[in-house]
Amino acid sequence: DATLSNPRVSPDGRRLVVTRTVQGNTDIWLLDGARTSRVTFDAAADSFPIWSPDGTLIVFRSNRTGPGLYQKLTSGAGVEERIVASDQLKTPTSWSADGRFLLYHSTDPQANQDLWVVPMVGDRTPSVFLKTPFREAWSVFSPDGRWVAYQSNAAGRTEVYLRPSAPPGAAGP
Repeated sequence: DATLSNPRVSPDGRRLVVTRTVQGNTDIWLLDGARTSRVTFDAAADSFPIWSPDGTLIVFRSNRTGPGLYQKLTSGAGVEERIVASDQLKTPTSWSADGRFLLYHSTDPQANQDLWVVPMVGDRTPSVFLKTPFREAWSVFSPDGRWVAYQSNAAGRTEVYLRPSAPPGAAGP
């Protein structure tokens, strides 16, 4: 038996990437019409895949060398490249339409969950997007890249919030 979860449709609407567990091993799989192909092969759990805006890359969460975010070509060629590593669990949630930034949430035992952004070109040093004593998660860039929507429990219940999407180092976000 195989379990499918976390489906994401490709930018061109023709393919689907999913988390698939087969015989206890969780990997990333690509569904292309009638064809199904495995993208990752590591014994560690690979999950929560998201597409690059041009459909050539997938970023996903893995615990293969401690919690991290990895990317791999959707063609299946090459090896996975670690793009973010730390001792906290991270989940990728959104890639900016211009391909320059990736949003993710990180689980910090002291601060709950916080939103982070990592440049996908040049220096890949992550920056805090939003860090509070509350739980912020599941952030998404607006199509024009000017806004970020996210979930937070700052009001005592889970609600959706919207804030400007200033690049790291800019005034705000």
